Amino acid sequence: MDATGDVRMRFDHVSIAVKSIDRAYEFFAKYFPVALRNARSIDEQVSGSFYWQDFHLGGFVVELIEDPPGKPGFVTKFIDKHGEGMHHLSIETDNLDAMAARLKAGGVRVVDEQKYDSGAATAFISPRSAFGALIQLWHTPNWEQVHPKPAPDGLAYFDHVSIAVKDIDAAYNFFTRYFPGTKITHQPHLSNSQGNFALGHLEVAGFKLEFIQSPPHKTDNDFVGKFIARYGEGMHHVSIDLKDFDATRERLKRDGVRVVDEKRNWRGERQYFISPQSAFGVLIQIWEGLQ
Repeated sequence: MDATGDVRMRFDHVSIAVKSIDRAYEFFAKYFPVALRNARSIDEQVSGSFYWQDFHLGGFVVELIEDPPGKPGFVTKFIDKHGEGMHHLSIETDNLDAMAARLKAGGVRVVDEQKYDSGAATAFISPRSAFGALIQLWHTPNWEQVHPKPAPDGLAYFDHVSIAVKDIDAAYNFFTRYFPGTKITHQPHLSNSQGNFALGHLEVAGFKLEFIQSPPHKTDNDFVGKFIARYGEGMHHVSIDLKDFDATRERLKRDGVRVVDEKRNWRGERQYFISPQSAFGVLIQIWEGLQ
């Protein structure tokens, strides 16, 4: 086991930077079976004050963040540069000091460290060190007393977050080195018979991360390469299995939400994507599932 093997970790949420929490929450609540976890609140961190609200979706938690009206801060700065969209991933740990020390010793850039009177603490792994993904590490005191997230309700299952990278092997090495208990659940491989991208899966802190990369040979449909050329490495999409696959798709289309890339994979499984233009900068992959 890694030298930081005594550190316990669990994935908590993906955070989305938006211009309006109310509008974004209304969208997710309209089309997905969500349950509010925390109502809109204001928080203060090293990077500044911001509003946040989070909710359960398919056994996972999604957080929405927004700057206070008239007080542009780090959320506005992010949106001005990247547009609305996925901002960071948050992982809870019971030993942030050991985790941060291990990262720093390896030359990983750790920023925005902060401690709270409650005993909680936070730090972020810079996207410069983590393949374009900003990763929040949240120290949780009284680890055993924290209530676990509810299990999926049978209506939706939040399967994974996908990260576009230049080198999957390098990403695997990073996460298996610094995140205790990381498991390789799917070795890197070409996606399908067309082979227009490569992918692999890791279980990190109990949650599936997918890594996608351009194929080793040039193709006309290298969407990963195009994404990285435009935005750099980073979070590409989220994937949700949905029981009401057809009904939700028809409601989305009826309401003018942009639905793209409807198809079956080589196994016959159906999917479609909700365009980031309609979903606050987030590309959402919907799989037919939970039958």
